[in-house]
Amino acid sequence: MPRPRQGAAVDFKQRGASEGGGGSSRDNVIPLENDYSWWIRGKFIGVGSFGRVALGWHRQLGTFMAVKQVELPVNNSYKEDKQKTLVEALEREIDLLKELHHERIVQYIGSDIEKGHINIFLEYVAGGSIASLLGNYGPFSEILVRSFVKQILEGLDYLHECDIIHRDIKGANILVDNKGCIKISDFGISKKVEDHLKSITVKSSRPSLQGSTFWMAPEVVKQIETTYKADIWGLGCLVVEMFTGTHPFPQFSQMQALFQIGSNCTPDIPEDISDDAKDFLKRTFEV
Repeated sequence: MPRPRQGAAVDFKQRGASEGGGGSSRDNVIPLENDYSWWIRGKFIGVGSFGRVALGWHRQLGTFMAVKQVELPVNNSYKEDKQKTLVEALEREIDLLKELHHERIVQYIGSDIEKGHINIFLEYVAGGSIASLLGNYGPFSEILVRSFVKQILEGLDYLHECDIIHRDIKGANILVDNKGCIKISDFGISKKVEDHLKSITVKSSRPSLQGSTFWMAPEVVKQIETTYKADIWGLGCLVVEMFTGTHPFPQFSQMQALFQIGSNCTPDIPEDISDDAKDFLKRTFEV
């Protein structure tokens, strides 16, 4: 029975180099001549870090999948450079996803190349994201926030045990199934922590500024070495988002928010929540 090719998108750079004989990035994205009739693409259901996400239907099993589809730019040198960066990022994401097996993490099924696209097949989570639920139904009750936070912490604990920093914890990247169970998704800018960086240290080189502005931790904005703390700060911002229905620092533009965060300003803590919830948020925002 046809199934997604496990890790095909990880291997296609080597395949392209061997088939094309050259080292250009265009040689590294030769599409495979495969039969893709085993699945059908449905409607687009979202946007990820590097491409759109479509609903896919397995024609033999009758099951649904989320299919992240990323177009591979070609033809001119600028796009080839962009393509190389894109492909490397996707390879990192796939490498991470292949390692992760936990009920709080969206599961990786496989990947392949088709007609200039990389397809990444992922577990489909029917309820949508926390961000979409907030948009449709408004702020959450504290009971629900507590339930979601507990589950997210289970997922983050697993990731950190695997030496992985997500780096983009926010409502749009946390999915909810039809039973209220949480799945952490979108590992496009996640990274594996090197052994010598597992302790909280400042690295001499400056890492790139990556993430979603309003959820960024001060260490990310300051471009010092990103640690596990960045995910805890992001969780605090997500809690504010769930309580208020909007992102942290709603009164500021993105540039103003970057300045505020870089100056170690914390998001406003909602007044109409319990003392325990306020204390939890204060702890997540400790620098």
